[in-house]
Amino acid sequence: MKTFRNVLRILISLAAILYILIFIDEAFPPYDPNMRESDFGIVMVFVLFIWFSIGYFFLWKNEKIAGIFLTTWWIGLFFTAWLIWIYGNATVVLGFPIFILGILLLVYSKQKNKSSISD
Repeated sequence: MKTFRNVLRILISLAAILYILIFIDEAFPPYDPNMRESDFGIVMVFVLFIWFSIGYFFLWKNEKIAGIFLTTWWIGLFFTAWLIWIYGNATVVLGFPIFILGILLLVYSKQKNKSSISD
């Protein structure tokens, strides 16, 4: 069970590194002048990054809370891309593996609780 947890931590850490690189490229000026993003769309980039960072922090403390943060991060990303971002479809696809890893964290925490109750 600990091996599964460690594999999830490694995969999410790799995703976090890639997300930071994409975040730095997308969030800071100079913006692409051809994109017509609203100010709210740019603020949402930062809000979602902070939300992801909180989830990553809890990855090392409490897997259930981390799973909740990472799955809700992707749901927020989906709705933001759908309703606000003009060119946000690719971000939803790129963030989907993190959504799956968040669900796996929730499954792991449930299995961990079952095994601790039965012991």
